[in-house]
Amino acid sequence: MTVLFPQLAFENDESLLGFAARLAAFHADNRTGPFLRDMNIKISDLARGQEDAINHLAVCSGVPTHDLVANVPRGLGHRGYELRGEVVSSEFLTSPHTVFCPACLAEDDQASGGVTQFRRHVWYWQVRGIRTCIVHGLPLMSRKGGSYSNQFHELAIVVPETGESLEDLVPKRDPRPISPLQSYILGRLNGVKGPKWLDAEGLEQSVHACEMLGVLLAYGATPNLNELTEDERDHAGAVGFRYAAQGEVGIRQALAEVQQSFKYNGSNAGGQKVFGRLYQWLAQSRSKKDPGDIKRILREHIFDTMPVPTNGIVLGEKLSARRLHTCASLARETGVDPRTLHGMLIAKKLLPEGASEADYHVFDSALGLEIAHSMGRLVPVTQVPKALSCTRPLVDQLLSERILTPVVSELSHAPGRTKKSIDTLEIDQLLRSMEQRSMPVSELPAGMVDLATAAMKSKAPAAEIVHLILGGFLSNVVSVEGVAGLAAIHVGPNETKDAIARILVGLSPEEAFIRLGIPFPSGWELVNASPDHVHLPTIDIHAEQGNHVIRRIRVEDVDAFLAEYTTEKRIGSALGIGVRDLKGLMKAARAKPICSKTEIGVRIFRRIDLPEQFQV
Repeated sequence: MTVLFPQLAFENDESLLGFAARLAAFHADNRTGPFLRDMNIKISDLARGQEDAINHLAVCSGVPTHDLVANVPRGLGHRGYELRGEVVSSEFLTSPHTVFCPACLAEDDQASGGVTQFRRHVWYWQVRGIRTCIVHGLPLMSRKGGSYSNQFHELAIVVPETGESLEDLVPKRDPRPISPLQSYILGRLNGVKGPKWLDAEGLEQSVHACEMLGVLLAYGATPNLNELTEDERDHAGAVGFRYAAQGEVGIRQALAEVQQSFKYNGSNAGGQKVFGRLYQWLAQSRSKKDPGDIKRILREHIFDTMPVPTNGIVLGEKLSARRLHTCASLARETGVDPRTLHGMLIAKKLLPEGASEADYHVFDSALGLEIAHSMGRLVPVTQVPKALSCTRPLVDQLLSERILTPVVSELSHAPGRTKKSIDTLEIDQLLRSMEQRSMPVSELPAGMVDLATAAMKSKAPAAEIVHLILGGFLSNVVSVEGVAGLAAIHVGPNETKDAIARILVGLSPEEAFIRLGIPFPSGWELVNASPDHVHLPTIDIHAEQGNHVIRRIRVEDVDAFLAEYTTEKRIGSALGIGVRDLKGLMKAARAKPICSKTEIGVRIFRRIDLPEQFQV
């Protein structure tokens, strides 16, 4: 076996074929192909990094095998290569194109006295994600050889320009920063650890994920990928890397930003429409290369943020149960009126306040279905007395005590009829609870009275007696068989009167709200507010058995609230001014409420914050 002398030094950043080209020029003043044939080395085997060919060249050149192996993509089989521990496809490599930096070649020519055959071909120029010279900060150039022998990166042949002609190839612009994706590629190929999610993927998977994500972010959903320049791809890779480096959280953030900027125009656009080329690339990957974990991330993001129906297929996987609805999809599925449903969804806070029917919003499917189904169970308040077999005044008391609750808040912008309706499930639950707390009798025992009579004898609202029954505080309660609803319930008047005096301390919510001079719905908003906001505290009386809670309010808490807060109605009454005129005066004085009418149905002012003339 021929050993070449004198030995030509191998540069650490030199590609294997580039070194072979320099050996051919140095020792034989010849092209790579003829030189290797003379050395009994098959050029195609050397180009694919075959072990025997590399070992043969190592012996001939006097360069250690491991130095040569480090800089060559080694063929693994059909269209597969291994480069520095990373398995990549042939598409990830630049061959048959030769990539180069003209400024680097000019420096090589100057160092060699103009012998172009001594130009060094850098190993990482073979990687498609490398687009900027790390020495000069200039975009790399690419040329395709004109024949089979010109596909082996012989820079003297592929780039025949010299002198001024070569210098003319150098872009006349300032150096550009190295893309963070390029830095990651080089670092990874040199054994440097990078972001955890990217390192867990194959190198080719990581690069393509960054570039395709960046294309979506930088150039929209449907750019012509074939027309993107190398500069544009470099920019896309940098953009995508910033998100992908954060792993799944960052990628999902990028996807969410794309969704936020997408113009839905009232349509329920799917994943392919919104995510464009990224989605198409991943959808086509089943028959090609595995794109990696980004496919799962996009699929799960679509499942989590878009109204995919049950058994809907996204990127090859079926969704077993729908997670999200839009108002339109929920209306179609349940057959309810979309306009009424839209108002209900806003009232139940599944849609934002002020959302129009043309806006695109998604919400939890299960919660939406419950609301839609409840619309089929609505009982108008006017029909509740019949459903409960009681009087309308008792129904009003049950509502004011929140033993029964309207389907939506009276303060919401839901359709009017839903504000005056009760879910039949709640009516049925009340009747069941009352039956469970009473003993069935065929004949009414002596001395027992109905709810209305007990209320009259106790001088208390009948709803308070219902509270006591539901809380298990009355031991003598019967239900007359054959009599419907609340009309069947009878109690002992003496026990009832005693329990009212003993248990129901303070004021009922209705009494407290009347003292405050605010509407009942507004009062309940204050009661249910968190303590760090404007809040009216309550005494919660818990049932001896079960979950029922009776809410009462201390007189001193009402007085303390009035000492700290006031309303336009109270201010106007104290000043002898109508509320309409008072509003203009308070606006001119820049008096600002601490709670708005939109929030709780009435404007609440903190007394200490008011101009002095209104602190009455």
